[in-house]
Amino acid sequence: MGRKRTIYFLIVCLIACLCFGIYANSLKNDFVNWDDPGLILKNQKIQNLSLDNIKQIFTPKKATTFQPIRVLSYAIDYHFWKLEPMGYRITNIFFYALTCIMIFLIVRRLSSDLRERAASDSHERVAIFGSLLFAVHPVHVEAVTWLAGRKEVLQGFFFFLGFYLYLRAREQAQTKRIFYFGLVLLAILLAVLSKPSAVVFPGVVIVYEIAMRKEKLLQYIKGHYLFLILSLMISAIFTSILMKVMIEAGGIKPYYGDSFLKNALVCIYAFLRSIKMIVATLNYSAAYSFAVTLPVFHIRNIIYSLLTLLLFAFSVYSLRWTRVIFFAFLFFVVTIFPYLNIIPISTLLADRYVFIASFPYVFLLGILFDRLYVFRHKRCSEGFFKLLSVSLLVFLLIAYAFMTIQQNKIWKNSFTLWADAVEKSPRSNTANSMMGIVYMELGMDHEAIKYLEKAISILPYDYQSINNLGIVYGRLDQPERALRELIAAIGIKPDDDAIKINLSLFYQGQKEYRKAEDILKYLISKNPENAILHFRLGLLYKESGQYERAVSELLKSMELSPHIMNPYEELGNIYASKIKNWEKARYYYARGIEAVPVAKSRVEDLRWMVQDLEAYR
Repeated sequence: MGRKRTIYFLIVCLIACLCFGIYANSLKNDFVNWDDPGLILKNQKIQNLSLDNIKQIFTPKKATTFQPIRVLSYAIDYHFWKLEPMGYRITNIFFYALTCIMIFLIVRRLSSDLRERAASDSHERVAIFGSLLFAVHPVHVEAVTWLAGRKEVLQGFFFFLGFYLYLRAREQAQTKRIFYFGLVLLAILLAVLSKPSAVVFPGVVIVYEIAMRKEKLLQYIKGHYLFLILSLMISAIFTSILMKVMIEAGGIKPYYGDSFLKNALVCIYAFLRSIKMIVATLNYSAAYSFAVTLPVFHIRNIIYSLLTLLLFAFSVYSLRWTRVIFFAFLFFVVTIFPYLNIIPISTLLADRYVFIASFPYVFLLGILFDRLYVFRHKRCSEGFFKLLSVSLLVFLLIAYAFMTIQQNKIWKNSFTLWADAVEKSPRSNTANSMMGIVYMELGMDHEAIKYLEKAISILPYDYQSINNLGIVYGRLDQPERALRELIAAIGIKPDDDAIKINLSLFYQGQKEYRKAEDILKYLISKNPENAILHFRLGLLYKESGQYERAVSELLKSMELSPHIMNPYEELGNIYASKIKNWEKARYYYARGIEAVPVAKSRVEDLRWMVQDLEAYR
């Protein structure tokens, strides 16, 4: 028993080292402009770990996603790393390594449960083969390297932890079984709070029990009805929460198609493309273009529909002679189900969507490599197929690891990411809209217009690209076009406060201060605790020469967000250049230095300002 534990410990260390090894070249990557700024760089919720703030993190808010475990993990990272991206990446890789370790433990048990005739050492090999393949698979790069993708590795770890505990629970005596089932429910809850799509967990349990018991399923349900009811309750509650926040936040989009058959085809395309993404895709991308061949009864659509039906029929029929294929295929179906556009979502295809769903693939591959490992033929030496199996496995591991390392480089920064996405998927709305944002940040507005207009031509109701187009036209001193686009964006998304802020900035740029002020005051009346809104109003008053009112708003912003440097800096600027109160200017500059000591370049600027003001003493 001691030797076995030592071997398991060494395998766990190998998996962890492999995960950190192949993702080591991502540690110096920057934050990318794809939810990273909103979730980390500009997110005030992650800037302290007080009990009140944690309570706020776990309180659902209108028109926002509800993934509090992810936000809490960012807050812990911020406590140690502030805004150093390497620290956040280490956390992502850490949870990915834990997920891969859970894959090893689960595959070993599933191999034993679903392959009764296999030798005991076969289960160990399948577990090692499968977990190593999962660790290096390049389809996981988005989930691990994208910092906003933290929800995937968190959900993956808790999801597989819950399933492993469930498998352990089945072996326990009654008292211990209740304890283990309690842990399973806790793991499900943590998975759902990391990413709500984990609500499908009870479906995975049912698929497993059908594979294990077949005709005894009703007997199992009677014996475990309380656990099943509780797990289904968790899923139902969080499914309702998910639907509510998605509707409020605009996450549910119009269906791709104007008929039931077209929408059904979209589901089939997404299903088959997800399989291809795991098994055969080499050109992984942050965005994919998606188009269904029309008319509906085109030969391609007929073939795809028949192929999907054939896969379902084969997997169900396979239960007659093997449990493995049935379980693997239905596990994939259950875990990919939330992403098949049955409820229409903004992104139809994404690498991250198959993070958990890729598990059956590595499980089956592990079994295939093991079958080759033990295969014997009278014309070959005894060790020939062992060597062949290990050689092919190592070749595949190296190939996958190489693709993963190369994909990490694509995620180096926003420009490399979206330039690659546009090149691979020129008809992707997401790729074009994000490339437009990148060019906006670089100040290359004419290039930005080209990509933003293309994004809108692909998806006419893309209010974010329309909003950004309005901003660019404003910067290019084309006020009529800017106003037209901003008003159009508000017409599509009237409850989006960010667009209203941009409209306020537009009016401010046109010296129409009263209109800009009215918008900001309206937004503050809805959300009086928003420090950014008070800061914006303070800047507006400063520009319009209303310095006392500017000071009042900046002080309010400072009180609401004491760890943000900008209000201190602007207060110092007003007192130094407008009110000529050198003492207060020095005071607020010094407060800004104390508030954010890690912002080295800006702190140095403030130090020079304080030093220059010493001459006025």
